[in-house]
Amino acid sequence: MIRIIKISLFTLTAIALLVLTGFIFIKYQDNKVANIEVKIYRNTLDGFLERDIIMATINDIDSIKNLAVNDINPSIIERRLVNNPYIEEVDSYLTLDGKLLINIKEKNPIIRIFNKDGESIYLDNNGHFIPTSKHYTPRVLIANGYIVDKVVGFNTNIHDTNYTNTIFKELFFLTKLINENKLLASQINQIYYNSKGEYDLIPELGDHIIKFGKLDNAISKLNNLDAFYRKNMISSDWNKYNVINLTYKDQIVCTKK
Repeated sequence: MIRIIKISLFTLTAIALLVLTGFIFIKYQDNKVANIEVKIYRNTLDGFLERDIIMATINDIDSIKNLAVNDINPSIIERRLVNNPYIEEVDSYLTLDGKLLINIKEKNPIIRIFNKDGESIYLDNNGHFIPTSKHYTPRVLIANGYIVDKVVGFNTNIHDTNYTNTIFKELFFLTKLINENKLLASQINQIYYNSKGEYDLIPELGDHIIKFGKLDNAISKLNNLDAFYRKNMISSDWNKYNVINLTYKDQIVCTKK
């Protein structure tokens, strides 16, 4: 008898919870969107994106606030926002109190590339192209010189077939290598692509040019440069050299002023 009572109480409790859950769900579905909260995640304090820009991207935002939760499809919002060339990832969801939350990860630029016509674009750390902005100019490596290649469209990547034989892939590779070394990342501020199809590196400190040459043995060259800086120039005159030449195999040839 006691067992039957326990089973009956358990069954009644389960039914009550299901009814209550259903009531809450129905009430939740009928709620209006109370607020839209946008969170932007990036590595810097300032960036390409602002809340107003995101809000403007969502068409007819006032009507969204007046719609019931049941009428909102977060995946549609995500697809609309992910087309923004400054956005790497986006997810959105609705809370029980009717708040629409939108989380955005902004692309992280690592280099700005100027072609010979003065047009410029950014590459992010995943190889995506990013357009320039009137509102924000990040402090990143600059590449310029005899660069003739152009971007065929944003929301593209250097690994697309359109860029197989372009300089963009080389610049991306070289920039990643430089940024992996803390000393060189802070010391190198410009990559110049000269008329011979070779690279020169321009330093932050020191009135000299680093002749890098082709990308052959790029890792070894940068390791040698790192060792040279640490041994010869950290505590001495940064301006005593005119050229630091890395083009010779397994050695550095310097020209003093």
